[in-house]
Amino acid sequence: MCSDRKWVLAILVLALGRCGITYAQEQPLILGVLEDTPGHYYGKPNYRSVRVVFRKEGDDWKAFPSDCRDQKCLSSIAAQFPSRVKWTIAFDGRNIGQVTTQNPDGFDFYGDVGQQRIASTEPVPTIGKPAQEFAGFQNGTVYRPLLANSRPYFRDPEQWKPVQLPPETTGLLRKQFRQMFPKVSNCANPDENVEKRWLYQDTDIKVIKAYSSKENWSVARVSLEGYRCDGPAGDPFVDQWFSVSPTLEIKFLDKAMWLVDAGDYDNDGRSELVFSIDDYNRGGYRLFYNHFQKRAVFEFGYH
Repeated sequence: MCSDRKWVLAILVLALGRCGITYAQEQPLILGVLEDTPGHYYGKPNYRSVRVVFRKEGDDWKAFPSDCRDQKCLSSIAAQFPSRVKWTIAFDGRNIGQVTTQNPDGFDFYGDVGQQRIASTEPVPTIGKPAQEFAGFQNGTVYRPLLANSRPYFRDPEQWKPVQLPPETTGLLRKQFRQMFPKVSNCANPDENVEKRWLYQDTDIKVIKAYSSKENWSVARVSLEGYRCDGPAGDPFVDQWFSVSPTLEIKFLDKAMWLVDAGDYDNDGRSELVFSIDDYNRGGYRLFYNHFQKRAVFEFGYH
């Protein structure tokens, strides 16, 4: 009798699969970001949504399509995103709520790619107060982005926390920064606005923020201070991020971003780090995993 039931169950699972229906545990692992976005036009209120950004394929994270360059792409790219997702919202290794989202038929703006409207009626989770620092290239004040997972994985087993790095590590970061930017130009003042070679000092290289894990891995945000020209700053004056291994090996990660959160989003016992891209006319997210050996990038332009 039990053997007959197993065969019936197997046939039922096969039939459901052919109809496009799967069990919840077979649903793809998808990572999103709960966002608060300024209204597209003056006077329009902010709106909340979850932007679908990454999916797990085998051992690797892959980014959803993101960088549309024309209206045709905006109208067709939505078909490549899941139609409806129930999310677990996480922050700092904690489950802080759930939301359900619905995919649109198309996206209206380049900066909307991947955003799904919130279909659930429960209060939308928030952390802290709205601030300009979370808005990126856009104007306005918004709530902090929060990680959203299609599965209930949110803990941070590596326990990433803000830290003050020791002098030895700071010195190595400054040395790496100088290797990247051996020659830098700057102005005497914004009014003169004439760039000349600038022999910057180690004290001009600032470690703005750093985080470390219990396994003694670190990430650091490094920037050159003292920009005095009138116009957009060049790369040396833009935030540069580095990883630092337990044996003090320094690796450049990328520029113009900030850490959103860290967590074990695929339940493999290791934490992933997700950064928000904060560059001129660029937005999106970068995910680093396997101790910074691998990454996935979801990036878009606003115009």
